[in-house]
Amino acid sequence: MENNMENNSIDYYDIEKNTLYIRQKNILTLAKNYHYLQNTWFSLSGDILSLEEMDSLVMKASTALQNSACVVRIKKMHQLLPCNQELSPLQRFIILLMQVEIDKSLLTEQSITEDQSDLMVILLLPWLIELARREEYTPPLPQLTNCRAFSQWFLMSLSDYTDNTIDSSFMMSLLLGGFGIVTPTTATVRFIASTKNSVNYALIGALCAAGPSHLGACQLVTKKLNALSSHLKRGNIKSAMHNYCVTKPYPGFGHPVMPRDTRVDAFFSQYNETFTPYKILANTITSYCGLNANVDYLLGCVLSQRRVDPYIAVLAFFVCRAPILLSHYRQRFNAHAFGMSSKELREKYKELPKHWL
Repeated sequence: MENNMENNSIDYYDIEKNTLYIRQKNILTLAKNYHYLQNTWFSLSGDILSLEEMDSLVMKASTALQNSACVVRIKKMHQLLPCNQELSPLQRFIILLMQVEIDKSLLTEQSITEDQSDLMVILLLPWLIELARREEYTPPLPQLTNCRAFSQWFLMSLSDYTDNTIDSSFMMSLLLGGFGIVTPTTATVRFIASTKNSVNYALIGALCAAGPSHLGACQLVTKKLNALSSHLKRGNIKSAMHNYCVTKPYPGFGHPVMPRDTRVDAFFSQYNETFTPYKILANTITSYCGLNANVDYLLGCVLSQRRVDPYIAVLAFFVCRAPILLSHYRQRFNAHAFGMSSKELREKYKELPKHWL
C-alpha cells in the first residue's frame, strides 16, 4: 500500500472522477491558475512559487546555462551533425539530448539544487528542438528573463512560423502528465533511474518509449490536419471529416482509459475562436465515430496551425511532458536500486519459482 501511495504521489488518474492530478492537485486547476514553468517547479519540488519568484528562478537558471560546459558540448555536437544528412530530426534530437547533463562543477560553484538542475534541463529542451530542425547553422541559446519568454519561445522553436501572439503555457500544462507509472514513458524513466543511470540516458529511454499509441499519435494528427488545412480554411468540415476518417484507427480520437478527456474541452474553451475550425471538425468526427478527441488531437491543432513538420510533433509533446518524467526519475533514482532493498529482493526472488508454477 505504501509503495502504491509513493507511485501516485507525483501524478495519477482518478478513474471515478475522470480527473488527472499532479501532486494531489487537479491538472485543469494548475493549468488555469499558473504558468507552465510554475507547474513544472511544482512537479519537481512540490512547491508552488509566485510568478515573480518563478521568473527570478528562470532568469537565474538561464544565466547559469549561458556558456556552461553542457551548452558548449551541445553546440559542438550540433556542428558535427550536418556531416550525416540521413539523420531524422528525432535522431538528431536524441544525439543532442545525450549531451544534456548539467556539470557537477556548475552545481557546486553556484549552489544549484537538484530541482534547479532539472529546471535547467527543461529550459534547454526547446533549443534542442530548434537545433534538431536546423542543419545549416547553430542558433544561440536565448537568455530567458521570465516564464512567458519560455512558453513563447517553445512555440517559435517548432517551426519558422513567426506569430508569437499565442502563449503556449496553458496548453503545455495540460500535457504535463497525470497518469502515473502506467504510461510507457514514465515506466521507462523509472526503470532506468532504478539502475542509477544519468538523467540524459533516462530521458532518451523515455523518448524511445513514445510510439504511435503513446505520445507519437500527435505526429499522425499533425500530418492529417496539415493535409486538410485548405478544407478547414474554406469551412468544408464534412469533406475534412471524411478525409480524416478514411482508415481506422483515427489518430487523436479515443482513449483506453478516459471516456472523455476534459483537457480537450478546457483547451478549446481557453483559446476560444483561435481553433474554432479544429473544434468543429473534432465534434463532427465524434458524431461520426462516437470517439472523443484526446490530447494528441489538441496538440496536433496547435502544430498544424503553426505549420510544424509532423516529425517534430512527438518532440513537442515530449518537452511538455519532461517535468513529470524528471520528477519520476528523481523519485526512483533516490530510492533503492531496482526499486527495493537487498533484503526485499532476496525475499521476492525466493518466491518467484512458486509464481512460475
